[in-house]
Amino acid sequence: MKKILLIAVLMSMHSCSLYKHKEQTNKNNDDDNLSEIKKTIVNDFLDVELKKERYKSYKDFDFFVIEEALKKSKPLSDYEFNYKYKNSWGNSITEWILDSLQIKKIKDEIENEEVYHWKESDFKSIKTTMLKYEKLREIIKKGTYGSNVTKRLIIYLSKPLIINENNAFISFEIGNGQLGFNSITHFTVLMRKIGNKWVESGFYEDGVF
Repeated sequence: MKKILLIAVLMSMHSCSLYKHKEQTNKNNDDDNLSEIKKTIVNDFLDVELKKERYKSYKDFDFFVIEEALKKSKPLSDYEFNYKYKNSWGNSITEWILDSLQIKKIKDEIENEEVYHWKESDFKSIKTTMLKYEKLREIIKKGTYGSNVTKRLIIYLSKPLIINENNAFISFEIGNGQLGFNSITHFTVLMRKIGNKWVESGFYEDGVF
């Protein structure tokens, strides 16, 4: 009986070890390669966002994405900022899907998040080129815009912060790259899964006006 009990305990420990290893492997893989669900969220967002009226005058521009993704803590901070002052916003924002305790819990979970590096293969809704953040800073600092950097829209994008199977946050900023980076708009958006599509469901200011 004792041998059977011991074998059961060892099997349970082995099973837990395998689960933790698999969980860690999945986490590491997502650090290097974006999961399919996160790719879908990003591309569903860009497919709709970049067709809006405010981009009509940039129809001949190419898209560049800053290679270093904004961390998932960015959209969470934007949401927290809006939640903190929600009584001052009136009824303009109604999508309050997290309370202060849930915000803190997620903060703790993503505290040591690594920076994700976007790949051109992550983007299916637009054709884009990667641009390192330091390269952009160098261009702005030296004023070396030149013909090879004109007519381009530069996108800063966070990796999606998935809250549950139907809700995720993305932080987004886009600017005209003709003179370095002239911001067009910036915000955090709540993406909600409806059917097989992820759609914009709520917008949150990032506190930078």
